[in-house]
Amino acid sequence: MPLLDRRRRVSFAVPVLVAAGLTLTLGAFLQMRAANREAERAQHERQFAQFHDALTERIGSHALLLRTLRSAFSDARPATRDAFAAAVRPMMPLYPGLWSVTWVRRVPPAEVPALEAEMRAAGRKDFVVQDGGDAREAPTAPPGSSLGDLFVNTLVEPEHGGAFTQGVNILSLPNRAEVLARACASGDLTATEALPPRQQGETGRSIGLYLPVYRYPVDEMDGADRCAEVAGYVASVFGIARLLEEAGNRVDGLHGAVHLLDGPAGDGGRVLASRDLDVPSANREGVPFGEIRKEGETVVERDLVIGGRRWTLALAIPPEPRLTPADYPAWIVLVMGLLLTGALAGYTRREAQAKRFLVTEARARAAMARALRESEERFRMALRHSRVAVFSLDRNLRYMWMYNPQTGRAAENFIGRTNAGIHAPDDAARLDAVKRGVLDSGTGARQEVRIGTAPGPEQVFDLIVEPLRDEAGAVSGVICAAIDISDGVRIREALAEAHAEAERANRAKSRFLAAASHDLRQPFQAMSLFHHILSARLSDAKQREVADKLGEAIAAGNTLLNTLLDTSALEAGNVKPRPTVFPFQDIADRLNREFAEQAASKGMVLRMVPTSAYVLSDPVLLERMVRNLLVNALRYAGTGTILLGCRRRDGQALVEVWDTGPGIPTDQLKLIFDDFYRCGTDQRDSGRGLGLGLSIVRRTANILGHQVDVRSRVGKGTVFSIAVLMVGDRHHPLPEEPSTSVASA
Repeated sequence: MPLLDRRRRVSFAVPVLVAAGLTLTLGAFLQMRAANREAERAQHERQFAQFHDALTERIGSHALLLRTLRSAFSDARPATRDAFAAAVRPMMPLYPGLWSVTWVRRVPPAEVPALEAEMRAAGRKDFVVQDGGDAREAPTAPPGSSLGDLFVNTLVEPEHGGAFTQGVNILSLPNRAEVLARACASGDLTATEALPPRQQGETGRSIGLYLPVYRYPVDEMDGADRCAEVAGYVASVFGIARLLEEAGNRVDGLHGAVHLLDGPAGDGGRVLASRDLDVPSANREGVPFGEIRKEGETVVERDLVIGGRRWTLALAIPPEPRLTPADYPAWIVLVMGLLLTGALAGYTRREAQAKRFLVTEARARAAMARALRESEERFRMALRHSRVAVFSLDRNLRYMWMYNPQTGRAAENFIGRTNAGIHAPDDAARLDAVKRGVLDSGTGARQEVRIGTAPGPEQVFDLIVEPLRDEAGAVSGVICAAIDISDGVRIREALAEAHAEAERANRAKSRFLAAASHDLRQPFQAMSLFHHILSARLSDAKQREVADKLGEAIAAGNTLLNTLLDTSALEAGNVKPRPTVFPFQDIADRLNREFAEQAASKGMVLRMVPTSAYVLSDPVLLERMVRNLLVNALRYAGTGTILLGCRRRDGQALVEVWDTGPGIPTDQLKLIFDDFYRCGTDQRDSGRGLGLGLSIVRRTANILGHQVDVRSRVGKGTVFSIAVLMVGDRHHPLPEEPSTSVASA
């Protein structure tokens, strides 16, 4: 029972401690947050007061400028243009918001012509006294002044682009009579209402200040008498928005938007100028303040007096976010209180979880270490039984790490050294060039390099170089893999040398056969001569039969020898074409006479289509090509018709040989021009030739620059064509398509 009571007390005490901790934490948090909010509001008000003082100071500096200028016009002598400019121009850069400064001179109507003449004589040729306001509004003179006197802008700085226009009667401008009257009666600075922009180049609204200048001291005079002694006014115009900007630049840390209103914010005052201290905002001039005020904003107001007019300066402070830097201490207290309370309630549970986590983590680390060792062993095993060396270098191309199981040198002999201290100068320069290129470009490279080794043969490596980057992404070195491919390179070079040797032997064979062609043909010519003499002397039928077979053997051997010699001559390059222009019909006639009887003896018909085409080619070589095509047709067609013709196509003469033989399968069309290839024939059948006829046609066509083509259909026949340049026509144009006889063939 005591143990059970103790457990109950513990279980009851924990919720109480948690509730007390939460209550204290939340109370401290709310109290600190409220204090922070109050401090922030007080800070905003202090900064806004500084802004108000800075703005008042800037306005006072404008008033001081006018009071300084008034002393220059109090003299009985009128101020000159140069003196006015010398007094005003040095002051303008000190007032960025100042648009214009002017001298408004009092002029009786009778003196207007004299004033215009005076100004024109001073160099202002376009000076004219004029009204600048609404003509429908009759100007009113200030009290005490002579009826009809004008107040004219005679001196203006800057002369061009300012807010004042020279020669304008100020009384003609709206509301200026009331302003001048108050100024001359009070003898002090008087401000106009907020003025909208009047000309191009002005941005935002402006305020005009007028300060009267008297002919005589007026301290003892009343208002009306003072106005009678006014000689003129010194006036200035400054931009309100620029003035706000100047004041804002002198106050740090102020947040929100500052508005200059023409009345109290709560009574519908309109915005004259604004400056958002946080982010750029749209133009709000002329808008009632209540329409732009956002929900939750705090507004702080202060009166601003400018030249006897009262304005309202309002600061709209946006609502504070829920989490601000000033609230960090309160949130820290809240979080720490919650953490401490949670720690007190869950200490035992966290302790148990921590123990279980440590055990699990220890097991996981052991498994990871075991897997890492196995992976490293597999990596080392793979590299140990391969011909790969892996290493890294820094930006100075010094070896930093290496694993080279295949080389006979220890890795320690490379670490800290460069290639210049390890390899021969030429080898080191080649290696450094590859790696330096990767360091400069940041792009990997792969190149085959040769390294000489003094004790043994030269080694060849396939060098792979990749950039090694640091945490910032900059190239800090290179990592390389060198694969020993020396054996493969030696085999490749041996194969290349063997292939070159075979090519040299083949060319030597071709040159030998081409050079010995006359000596090889001479015995066959002698045998043919003796065969004819022998045949003429034989009278017995059986002996003649043997002699005829001997003649066939001699003819077959001569044909095969000529074919081999022609092929060798073409391969050796001994055949030089001699192109000329000639009628193709001459070749067709000779071949027709030569092969007509041979075709008839085999039961075939040779037909020739006459042509009038003149072609550009070597007549001997072209005739040899067509002869080989005819021999091929007689040899493989078996029966049917052979057609020889020439027709025009695309500016060329297409020489064609048609046959109605068995045709050639599609998969063999590209093979029939190879050496020693005989389509559909027993390769041991020497009666069908060596398979070099079409090969000679292909080689000859390459020499002449002609194109050879073949079309065939199995069971229908085959067409061989040679495209020859056509340069003329003897009688009439050639038909575009084969004649009826060709088509039927």
